[in-house]
Amino acid sequence: MAQEMVITKEIIITEETKPKPPLAAIVYGEIIYWGTLLGAIIATIGTAFAFIAGKNYRDIPQVFSLAWQGNNIATVWNEVIGKLPQGHWYLTKLSSGDGLTMFGIAFGVFAVIPAMFFSGLALLKQKEYLFSALAFIAGLICIVAFLGLIALPS
Repeated sequence: MAQEMVITKEIIITEETKPKPPLAAIVYGEIIYWGTLLGAIIATIGTAFAFIAGKNYRDIPQVFSLAWQGNNIATVWNEVIGKLPQGHWYLTKLSSGDGLTMFGIAFGVFAVIPAMFFSGLALLKQKEYLFSALAFIAGLICIVAFLGLIALPS
């Protein structure tokens, strides 16, 4: 029996042949990464504070109980604090565990706003005018939503 010889061709990727990621992608990715990481750390500290210190805006065991019973969000909030909170309620409750947790979540989500604007500037520098304009428009939409000017229907 004749042995088959398999010849493989190795492709060596050097620094010269590797494509470089676009500047706008690096800028966006770094801001999102660090903003989300910081927000997650704040939310984790808030969650630990909520369970350890027990100083909360809401009664956490009651929230879990109502949620696990299958109640919707409006029912849970109405049962726990008597109303459905609007806007950035957590800003006045930062000394509570659940207020700090919500702030951490909001901070992580907020990272998209500076990421959009700075990546838009990077795109502008690269003369990508259409994508730069779209990044700025998306950033403005995020600001309007973050300020609560676009609200969910009640």
